[in-house]
Parts: sequence; C-alpha cells; structure tokens
Amino acid sequence: MSATPSWQAPTKLCSACGTLAQTPKTFCPECGTTYGEPGGGRSASLVWGAFACAAVSLFLLPIVLGPVAIVLSAVALNKKEPHAALALILSIAGMAAGFILGALVNGG
Repeated sequence: MSATPSWQAPTKLCSACGTLAQTPKTFCPECGTTYGEPGGGRSASLVWGAFACAAVSLFLLPIVLGPVAIVLSAVALNKKEPHAALALILSIAGMAAGFILGALVNGG
C-alpha cells in the first residue's frame, strides 16, 4: 500500500503556466501566480496590455504608448509573468521603431 505520508506537501497544478509542483506554498514556484487564480490573473493582463501598447506605438503616439508598454511589461516582469521579458523587448523596439517611422514620414 503506497499511502502519501501526512507530512508531504500536496501536489498543485498552476493554471497560468501548467507547472505541477509539490509545495505547501499558496503560489506557483515557477511563475508566481497564486493557486486558484484563473488564467494567470492580473499579471497576464499586464503583459497583453504591454503587447497591445507596443504594437500601436509603431504607428500612433510612440512617445506616450511606448513608455506605457515598458512600464506594464516591467511590472509584469517583477511579478514573474513568463512572457514579460519578451513584452519588455518588444515594447522598447516598438517605441524606437515608432520614432524612426514618424521621422521618416515627416521628412525629418
């Protein structure tokens, strides 16, 4: 009979990153999402907002939307969201490309 000892931590599945961990903690050791939080919670929303602002900053208001995207992705990176580093890189690149494209269009 292979019964689990009472001192062994329960196995938990993270809804955000899919990590299966044996931990007594209330958050995922891989991505930091609180167990029971559907779809990654607020940090996933921050990354999607950063991606959206970075994409729009290519063509519209890179001086405003670029820094917004960078801040959103930096906050998500601080919360250990898995795609936050990619969002940060794309935010910086989107802002720079938006400045360059704006200068080319305006004949600068």
